[in-house]
Amino acid sequence: MEQEIEKKQRRRKKKAAPNTRVVFVLVGAVLLIYLGVMVIGAFSDTPETTAAVHVTVNDSFTADGWFFRDEIPVTGSSSSSVRHIAYSGERVQKDAALAVVYSDEESLALSREIEPLQNRISLLDAALQTASESSDSTNLDQSITLAIQQLASQAKEGTGTALANSANSLRTLSLRNASDELDSFAIQTEQDALAAELSALEQQLAGRTTELTAPTSGYYSEVVDGYENVLTLEEMDSLTLARFRELTENPEQVDSGQMLGKMIEGFTWYLAAEIPKEQADRLSQGQSLRVSFTQASMETPVTVYSVIQERGSDTALLIMEGTEFNSELVSMRNQPIEIILATYSGLKVPKEAVHIVSSTDSSGNTTKQIGVYIVSGGIQKFKIISEPLFETEDYYVVEQSATNVDMLVEQDQIIVRGRNLQNNMVVR
Repeated sequence: MEQEIEKKQRRRKKKAAPNTRVVFVLVGAVLLIYLGVMVIGAFSDTPETTAAVHVTVNDSFTADGWFFRDEIPVTGSSSSSVRHIAYSGERVQKDAALAVVYSDEESLALSREIEPLQNRISLLDAALQTASESSDSTNLDQSITLAIQQLASQAKEGTGTALANSANSLRTLSLRNASDELDSFAIQTEQDALAAELSALEQQLAGRTTELTAPTSGYYSEVVDGYENVLTLEEMDSLTLARFRELTENPEQVDSGQMLGKMIEGFTWYLAAEIPKEQADRLSQGQSLRVSFTQASMETPVTVYSVIQERGSDTALLIMEGTEFNSELVSMRNQPIEIILATYSGLKVPKEAVHIVSSTDSSGNTTKQIGVYIVSGGIQKFKIISEPLFETEDYYVVEQSATNVDMLVEQDQIIVRGRNLQNNMVVR
């Protein structure tokens, strides 16, 4: 029995032996490759370099921003029987017309016939006024060019009423440009016919419309989100972190079908965000910042209105004040934001490339210089760098000197890794 057990154990050892040898061979091969790489690296003098490039970086952090504003909802149907007069993001005065509500689809159809008639009659009026005038063609051409440029700018910004007014001005200028070819009698005849047609349509429409006006001066927005009576300036003045979280989680229910939009009262807005305590410690009331709205691709200046910190909390509440408005901004409520404290421009220097070099003069005085080694014309050179303007985890941003030839300049080949780094040493 014992002999059989010994035979089985010997057979197992014989089977295991080849596997053990394979493992030893593989480990040995890996070690040889590693040693080979180390030896080659040890005898290689070719340094690893990277170009000194000019960068612009923000000292910033991200947060989730919420707008607090005094907003007044404007009730009125948002159905297809409403024609908007004011555009979202437009600044309007109190009692200015925002929209016209038509009693039925027929009255809306009549209004669509009236508007082009009014435009045509206005153009004919302008044509009659210019038919007998002589115009300076050079000045007129310049005015037309400027009007086209203004029209393009307003189209980009989305300012609706101003865009319509500029389009009318451009049409008038074009008529003045062609005044020599205008027939005053034919223009008057056509205008009289159109005026009669307009009068008949207006009589049919009488009593079938309701005009909605602005309850206050401010900016008009078509978007109603349920926070109009929640995130108010009155609430903002007594905010705590807990109250801020409660308010932002509980909007009111609104019937969007019965809301024309809202008026944002005044011309200042407030943006609140919960931020880390270490960032809050860097801020103070009245400090100037910039906010980038990441989803809207826009940036605007703001001022720190207040920083609310509570004992024992690792976050704080930052409230910022701003005054810039556009069509996108008035429709925002909650947006991911980048809060920018400062922006720095300079040369990007990897941290691993920075060295401190000591030198002793003839009097025995030792000075230390901070800099990097570069490769220029096959020779290592030591270049001084200034105190960092800004620091990230991996690199510094340093100022470039326009006069000191011993300092780092753009496109210098910075040595990131290398052996025997010395000033004026030949690179083999």
